[in-house]
Amino acid sequence: MSTQLRENVVRTRTEYGAVLLDERTGRYFTLNPSADLAVGVLAQGGTAEQAAQAVTEAYDVDDATARADVELLLGSLRTAGLAR
Repeated sequence: MSTQLRENVVRTRTEYGAVLLDERTGRYFTLNPSADLAVGVLAQGGTAEQAAQAVTEAYDVDDATARADVELLLGSLRTAGLAR
């Protein structure tokens, strides 16, 4: 199952990862580079599994940790109202 950012959320990449702006509330959220990589995979229609795989390929992290981190990220994005 893929997860997408809501229409009112703008993602801007920075040298330190990315910033998400919720245009409804004016709140900003920062993403570190690994979280930005995962969000990028998801934004292109990828699944949480594909996002975790991308993280393990790009960073020195094992598969179980990457999967748990991506699931935590997804939960945080949904709780903040940034993803559906």
